[in-house]
Amino acid sequence: MNQRLTRLIVALSISGFLMMSGVVEARSLGELLKALGNSIAHPQKKPPPQSTTHKDAIKRDASAAASPSPSATPTTEPLVRVATAAPAARGGKRDAPYGIPVPNKPGFVTSPFAPNGGYVDVRGFASGTEVKDPYTDKIFLTP
Repeated sequence: MNQRLTRLIVALSISGFLMMSGVVEARSLGELLKALGNSIAHPQKKPPPQSTTHKDAIKRDASAAASPSPSATPTTEPLVRVATAAPAARGGKRDAPYGIPVPNKPGFVTSPFAPNGGYVDVRGFASGTEVKDPYTDKIFLTP
């Protein structure tokens, strides 16, 4: 009886491994066991995409910079984020710097705290209004 139970468990384990639909790419024993458990509990679900580590992203960026494709064109338009109204300051106005206007783009400024971060959309705010920088969450004034 004990020998039959052992054979049954081994046969079920082997069939479980064979029935897994996708290839499991685990980086550790814990991830392997988690993927195995998920494949048994949810046999029709696809595994989530592997998250890339910071090192993987650096390697990908370095390889892309080393061999740029001829059809790839660099984007010339920076990222644009919308500014939000700043909360009221306690005890009057703050001594905040002004945003830097973007040439030929009315209503857009560059943050004084993140000049390379991208453009900040301040359309709809009057000149001198305190707004929150979407890149750093610091307060600056609209020009």
